[in-house]
Amino acid sequence: MAPFLPRGRKRTDMRMIYGRAVAMAAGFLFLWPQLAGAGQEKAGEAPLPAQVQAQAAEAVRLRQDAQRLVDGFARKEAVLRDQIETLGRELKAARLKREKTEAYAAGERDKVAELSRRIKEMERIASELAPFLDEAFLGLQGLVATDLPFLRRERDARLAAVKKTLDDYEAETAAKVQRLLEALSIEARYGSTVGTDETELEMEGARQRVRLLRLGRLGLFALSLDGLECWRYDPAAQRYVPVAGFARQLNQAAEIAARLRAASLVEIPLGLLPPTGGRP
Repeated sequence: MAPFLPRGRKRTDMRMIYGRAVAMAAGFLFLWPQLAGAGQEKAGEAPLPAQVQAQAAEAVRLRQDAQRLVDGFARKEAVLRDQIETLGRELKAARLKREKTEAYAAGERDKVAELSRRIKEMERIASELAPFLDEAFLGLQGLVATDLPFLRRERDARLAAVKKTLDDYEAETAAKVQRLLEALSIEARYGSTVGTDETELEMEGARQRVRLLRLGRLGLFALSLDGLECWRYDPAAQRYVPVAGFARQLNQAAEIAARLRAASLVEIPLGLLPPTGGRP
């Protein structure tokens, strides 16, 4: 068992204690035969040479034993000193590690608290944002329903995808917002772009294939493939009405929109249409 060293006591104190104890033991063992011989002489007994030789041999043996004890104590002291130094280094490293671990733990606790706060804030925002998203979707749905009838399948499919995401309980709020904003952005771009498309429409009681020309949200026109007839969609009547005198101009605008003709000024029949069609 390692000896206990009081805090602040120098290691040399241990060596001094061991040295004094060993010296006292060696001196006692060395003087013991002489004291015994002196006692015998006082009693009137003269020591014999054999006894003197035996006492000398015994003294030498005792001195050797004492020296072995001293050497053994010195070795044990060195081992104990190395152990103390090793344990001191380990203790210092353990304290530093504990302090660092406590610092890490404090940082992690702060991170957990911040994440908990953010989660609660996100839950609050999600609960407040869900009705707003539904309201915004209804507005977008109403806009598409009352808007000019172009790209109906594409726009209806987009609205159905947005509705599916909004109604998905497991979908994240960010995904719902992103899907709705994408749909709103696309619908907003329709107002500042032109486009052409071919489709079949009911015109004057008969279905025929026409080319559609969309000018933002200002007007939607249908042109016969032979370029001789043209119609304009009337939102109030929700049908296409013929427009006389603009077939050439509208065909030029359709070619410009399809990048088949260089951009140029073209007269387009916008505004209110007369009751019988014709030029506005």
